[in-house]
Amino acid sequence: MTETSLKNRVRYIIKRFQHPALVEDFIDGRELHVSLWGNRHVDVLPPAEMRFPSFKNVHHRLCTYESKFVEESESYNDIEIVLPAPLSECELREVERVCRAAYVLVGCRDYARIDMRMEDELFYILDINPNADICPDTTTIYAAELAGYTYSDFLKRLVLLAAERHPRWESGFVLPVRTRSRRVSN
Repeated sequence: MTETSLKNRVRYIIKRFQHPALVEDFIDGRELHVSLWGNRHVDVLPPAEMRFPSFKNVHHRLCTYESKFVEESESYNDIEIVLPAPLSECELREVERVCRAAYVLVGCRDYARIDMRMEDELFYILDINPNADICPDTTTIYAAELAGYTYSDFLKRLVLLAAERHPRWESGFVLPVRTRSRRVSN
């Protein structure tokens, strides 16, 4: 995009929607979806990597509404999910550190999914989803299952996490925690 076309587009957005325009650089790197849950103690589930091998145009390498919900779309069928994302121990620690910090900073409660890209060994947060889709075929549920939780375990834990924050919750109650593996080999 040229500077002139960018300025024209920004003017259009401001005029059409009567709000400021947000312009971001496109980061063409590895895309990770990182699900977290908890309140006082935040656990990070195994990160998922979204791969776009059949997308020749770099700007089509996005997880859009169509890629998530329109089964007939090319992006729905051609995006590959790799779980757990192949990360070095150092990269995994950095992902967990960055995502936990973002979760707390934004004030997430109970669960969230953070979408990020890795480019030149740096992690960039694209989006923080404090109420991410938890249908059975989402990266959040896949990650929970990989960590040893069934779908009903996951939902039960969310209810307990929310209930724990309620002022009438009995003090001293501790949520049940499963023993689980942190990393699964392919």
